[in-house]
Amino acid sequence: MAEAPESTRTLPKNREAEQVVLGALMFEAETVVPLLQAKLLPDQFYWPPHRTIYHAILDLAEAAKPVDLITVGNRLEELGKLAEVGGRAYLSEIYSKVTTTTSVDHYADIIRKKAVLRDLITAGREIAELGFDEELEMTQLLDAAEEKLFRISRLEVQQNYYLIRDFIHEHLSHLEKLQRDASQHTVTGHATGYQKFDELTSGLQPSDLVVIAARPSVGKTSLALSVTRQMALHYNKCVGIFSLEMTKEQVLERLLCAEARINLHRLRGGYLQTDSKAWSQIINAAGKLQNSKIIIDDTPAISITELKAKARRMKTEHHLDALFVDYLQLVEAVGRSDVREQEVAYIVRSLKGLARELGVPVVTLSQLSRAPERGEGREPRLSDLRESGEIEQAADVVIFIHREEPRKDKEESSPEVMEDRAEQQDSLSEDLKIIIGKQRNGPAAVSFILRFLRSYASFEEPTYQPFSARDEAPF
Repeated sequence: MAEAPESTRTLPKNREAEQVVLGALMFEAETVVPLLQAKLLPDQFYWPPHRTIYHAILDLAEAAKPVDLITVGNRLEELGKLAEVGGRAYLSEIYSKVTTTTSVDHYADIIRKKAVLRDLITAGREIAELGFDEELEMTQLLDAAEEKLFRISRLEVQQNYYLIRDFIHEHLSHLEKLQRDASQHTVTGHATGYQKFDELTSGLQPSDLVVIAARPSVGKTSLALSVTRQMALHYNKCVGIFSLEMTKEQVLERLLCAEARINLHRLRGGYLQTDSKAWSQIINAAGKLQNSKIIIDDTPAISITELKAKARRMKTEHHLDALFVDYLQLVEAVGRSDVREQEVAYIVRSLKGLARELGVPVVTLSQLSRAPERGEGREPRLSDLRESGEIEQAADVVIFIHREEPRKDKEESSPEVMEDRAEQQDSLSEDLKIIIGKQRNGPAAVSFILRFLRSYASFEEPTYQPFSARDEAPF
C-alpha cells in the first residue's frame, strides 16, 4: 500500500495521555506536581487547552497554594480562560479519568516523546527550507541545520527554568559538604592539575569561556597543552583541541615530550637512540596518550561555523568535557564583516554561546597587543587583548602569562642570583607569572608562579602550599 502524502499525515500526539497527566496533577498534587514540574514543559502538550490548564497548575504550585479540581477551575476563571479550555465540565472529565497515579511517569514520557517527534518534523521542514537558500555559505547552512537537531536532543534532558525550592535543599547539602571536607575546597569544576590555579578558580567551570592571553612565544600553547594532558591522563576527561597553528603531529610531539620529560628539540632532530632510556620514556608516554581521550582537529583557518559543528559532534560522539582553541585570532568568521574587530567580536560571542550550548568550558588562546612591551615591567591588562573589546566583555575568566623583566639593581648582579639564572638558562626553564585578570565568580587581580620548562614544552608548579582549612581563603 502506498504511503499517504505528507500533507495528509497528522502530527504525533496522544490526547488520553495528556488528559491522564493533568488529571493526576489535580488528583494527587502533593506527589505528582514535584515529579512532573521538572519533567514536562507546557509547550510539550499538543492541545492549547491542556497547555493552559498545566500553566494554571504550575501557577498554583509556585504560589504554594493547593492544587485540585476546584482550585484549578478558580484559577482559570480568574485568568478569564475557563471557557476556552471547556469549562468546569471538561476539568471534571479529565479528573474522572484518573483512578491511580502509579503510571503517571509513563504517561509523561509519552507526552515528551510525541513533543520530540513534532519538533523533529518542524526542524525537518525548516532544514528543507534552508536547502532553497542559495545565498548562505555551505558551512553556514550545515551549521544551522545541525544546530536545530542538536537543540532538540538537548531539550530532552533540559528545561528552561527552575523554581528555587526545587533545588535549594540539594545545593545546600553540596555547600555544607564543601565546608566540612577540606579536600573539596578547591575544585568544583574540572581540575587542571595545577593546584594554585584550581584553588583560585575552583577549576574550569562548565559553560565558561576562558581566555589565556600572552605575547608570542611566552607559552600559551604549552600551558593549554599541559592542562589538556593533565585533564586527560590524570582525570580521565575527554578534551578537544582545535589547533589552527600547529599540525596534529606537532601537537602530539609536544604532548609526548611533556609527559616523558624529554627535550623536544632532541626528539624532533632524531638525536634519541631507540635503545636508550629516553626512547623508552617516549614509548611509555605514547602508551598513556593512546589510552587517553584527546581529540585533535588541525584544520588551518577553520571557520567558526565549522568549528561549532565539529564541537557538537565531539560532544555527541565522545562526551566532550572541555574544548581548547589555539588560537582565537586565527579563526575565520565567514561572510560576516570586512571589519576585523566585528569579526572577532562575532567569533568570541559564538564561542561563549558554544560553551553554554555544550555545557563545557571553552578555553581559547589569544594574542596581546604590544602595549605591555612598551612599558618596562608593566603587567598585561584587559585593554591589551588584541583586536576586540568583546573578548573582555564575553570572557568569564581571563588569564595572562607574563614574563617579568629582571630588576636592574645591585641584588640582581649578586653571585647567587647570577648562578640561579644560569641554571635556569641551562635547563631552558623560567618562572612565569600567571595573572587572573578577570573572573566573574571568583577573585581577580591575583597571581601565582608556574615554571615554564621550555625544553619539554610544559609547565610545572614550583611549590604548592594550600591554605589551612581553618583560615580564610587567601583572596
